[in-house]
Amino acid sequence: MRFSDLVHLCRQNLFRRKSRTILTVLGVVVGCCSIVTMVSLGSGIDEQNKQMLASMGDLTIITVTGTNSTGGMQAAGPMGMADSSGTATARLDDKAVKDFRSLQYVAAATGHITYPSARLTAGPANRYTSDAGSIEAIDMDQFDAMGYKLVSGHKPERQGEALAGQYTAYDFMDSLRPEGDNYRVAPMNVAESCTAEERANGCRDKSDVQDPFFNILTTKITMAAAPSDDSGTTSSSSATTTDNTASASGSGAQIQVSGLLKEDYGKGQATLSGLLMDIGTLKDLVAKIQPGAVASSLSYDSALVRVQDIDHVADVESQIRTMGFTTSSSRDMLDSLKEQTRSIQLILGGIGAVALVVAAIGIANTMVMSVTERVREIGIMKALGCTVHDIRAMFLVEAGAIGVIGGVIGCLVSALISLAINLIRYGGISAEHLQWAILGNGTADEAARVSVIPWWLYVFAIAFATLISLISGFGPANKAVRVPALDAIKSNQ
Repeated sequence: MRFSDLVHLCRQNLFRRKSRTILTVLGVVVGCCSIVTMVSLGSGIDEQNKQMLASMGDLTIITVTGTNSTGGMQAAGPMGMADSSGTATARLDDKAVKDFRSLQYVAAATGHITYPSARLTAGPANRYTSDAGSIEAIDMDQFDAMGYKLVSGHKPERQGEALAGQYTAYDFMDSLRPEGDNYRVAPMNVAESCTAEERANGCRDKSDVQDPFFNILTTKITMAAAPSDDSGTTSSSSATTTDNTASASGSGAQIQVSGLLKEDYGKGQATLSGLLMDIGTLKDLVAKIQPGAVASSLSYDSALVRVQDIDHVADVESQIRTMGFTTSSSRDMLDSLKEQTRSIQLILGGIGAVALVVAAIGIANTMVMSVTERVREIGIMKALGCTVHDIRAMFLVEAGAIGVIGGVIGCLVSALISLAINLIRYGGISAEHLQWAILGNGTADEAARVSVIPWWLYVFAIAFATLISLISGFGPANKAVRVPALDAIKSNQ
């Protein structure tokens, strides 16, 4: 019997009992929908986790520390993550950074220095002051390769130029204004809106956001060593007019901000709040504001290594650790989130699989009834010379067809359900929302999809539904081939 004959008989027999076939296929559709929809929700959680981490910084950045690290902010790794890779035994210097760049999968690497404390002043008579910003330095030749982005302006091109963090201007306070009115609300970490009760508890919303006191791109900034209190520790209080006058009289160095950095926690606090400059510029500034200090003695407190792809971060970290350095990155957090997501997907997929198993019982029942009703037909086929293999194949093709049809329809229905869930997430139907719901928005600035169906899930669902159907039909098919030909011909069925 040719395969085309099997297909013809399959179509004929399935349409012989249309109602029963439709109900059986419907069971497969429900089971397939359950699996695809449940697993898609787990995939949606995975996408949301990735987008959350992406909003916190570049996931391909590795922070490296050595024996000469100061233990400052950057030594703790991006996003403040603790380092769990052991104790450093190698010194972090230019040679080490050069070695990092030569490693496989490394796109760029730069030494990183954080100046411990500085006071920034700006405006007429240095009335605007800030002690909050982080002063950091990297090799500006690696700026583009490291993936830094600018909101406006350009990279430093001359000595004395630096880049300001996206919200650095909001760190400055007006020393001539009364307390409570001497700062500006930055457009970050503010609520959409605040109730009167929430506002009384300190809530700030978008209506509170103000422009900074001055344009940081056109106003020169004076950098000076932060003043110390009587105990010798650096004071974190706001600068007084006396301190400002001292800074203007020659104890500070002027900086021209050439551009604003795009916020990226993975590359350091300076991208958010502070100044980022070339290592040579920082050493010159330190020599000016602290004449007694030896600028050349400033050593790297960390190094930033950018990997070509997040999938290779673990390999690069392993290579760096074998060189005697400690590392930290977003990989551990991402791996932990992925493990949690896999567990959720298995649980949700298991729940969906139950529905498909129930559908398999319906398929088996349909095939048993089909064999019972066609005993005489089976006997005639045997008498005409049909082989046992042909009869078994006929019933298996019928069972497999139910699985394929139910799987395909189930995947189509699942796609529509997923689309509807995502459109509700985005607030309604529009061309942009349809694109986001189907392809994702690809940016951390918008909400991630709730339901994500990767292409392989469709293939798996159809294949799994077909396999379950074949297994369910195997028993009835074997029953059919065991029917004696003479007894079958004498049967009234």
